[in-house]
Amino acid sequence: MSDSIRIAQLYPDLLGVTGDRGNVDVLATRLRAAGILVEVTQVGIGDELPADTDILVIGNGPLSAMRRVAPDLRAKSEAVAAMFTSGAVVFAVGAGAELLSHGTDTLEGERLDGLGLFPFTVSRSRDRRVGYIVAESELGPIIGFEDHASSWQLDVGAVAFATVTAGRGCIGTPGPGAGESIRVGEAFATNVQGPALPLNPAWADAMLRAATARRGLDYTMTREHARLDALAKGARDKIASLVHGKQITAMGL
Repeated sequence: MSDSIRIAQLYPDLLGVTGDRGNVDVLATRLRAAGILVEVTQVGIGDELPADTDILVIGNGPLSAMRRVAPDLRAKSEAVAAMFTSGAVVFAVGAGAELLSHGTDTLEGERLDGLGLFPFTVSRSRDRRVGYIVAESELGPIIGFEDHASSWQLDVGAVAFATVTAGRGCIGTPGPGAGESIRVGEAFATNVQGPALPLNPAWADAMLRAATARRGLDYTMTREHARLDALAKGARDKIASLVHGKQITAMGL
């Protein structure tokens, strides 16, 4: 049994345009605050995904980056799929989430196939959804920023992880009542960016409890967690106040 948690970030140089390293930093910082050893590995094209990875983070990027990493990701498909079936944690944002879905239909009529691990298909559009987003989930309000031109069509029986209360979301009719994010076991796909986890410590903690429990480790909250949570609350409260005022909600292309 390992006494440390291993985090891998896939393609950080190509899929990291919306602060995705910040998601990795939050997970590692909160683990260390709990007294748990952490190993962080950056996995690029041609690199092997460590077999003992506990948490996989794959971030956001443009279509050009998706096309570039897609062949390598397909070569890693067995290892990534094993994380879903073994109960390991996966956090996929934006383009990274699309690459783990069934695939993305572009404006040019291209289909960029994904690994089919998340139960949705993506359609790109000319309606860019930009602005703060707040969505209610089983973990409480999810707060962040969205900047995408995509709509997720869920498989029959699949449901959104959160329901939009402010912003537009990516599942269903944009706006309040739309869906945002998908959960499959301990794997999450989202269009909440910014990065998401510094603003949403409860979300980070849910993933960390799952990862540590899988290793037989005790994830205990400390005064350092309380300090970090207070910082997050200040930012969350500010965003919550802004969503009731003027904000950018769409950008035509």
